Amino acid sequence: MKKIITTLLLIFGCWISVQAQQNVDNITVKCPPCRPVASCDQCFETQAQADATCNGSNGRSTTKGLVEELSSLSINIYPNPSTKGVFTVEGKTPLNGNIKLFSPVGALIKEFNVSEAKSFKVGQKLGLKTGIYILLYTDKSGILITKRVIVDHED
Repeated sequence: MKKIITTLLLIFGCWISVQAQQNVDNITVKCPPCRPVASCDQCFETQAQADATCNGSNGRSTTKGLVEELSSLSINIYPNPSTKGVFTVEGKTPLNGNIKLFSPVGALIKEFNVSEAKSFKVGQKLGLKTGIYILLYTDKSGILITKRVIVDHED
């Protein structure tokens, strides 16, 4: 009797496994709406936006790629380290936003508004002491770029 019950349970378990595998083809995965995160390329405000974008083959947005977007947002700061405490901030595209310079302990030293400038000097007449400073550039669309700048006065 035990052998018959064990055999029936084994057959029933195999049948359930086969049914589950056949139902996998019928599963559809929908992109859920979530809180938007800047530049994540996969979060949407509404289910309709998620469905429209996720109907593509890989579920990613068809807008400009992250690599292209980041390369266009790149800024260069030189000289870094600086022996005079003055830095030039230069963008691949004209700088159009806000630059903040923070002290090594996080206090705001100076804020600059930049409009359509290819390069911008930071640190003139500020008398920066030797240390590591944080430079925060925010463009008009709200994208942030943070860089560390070093002042190393050679005595």
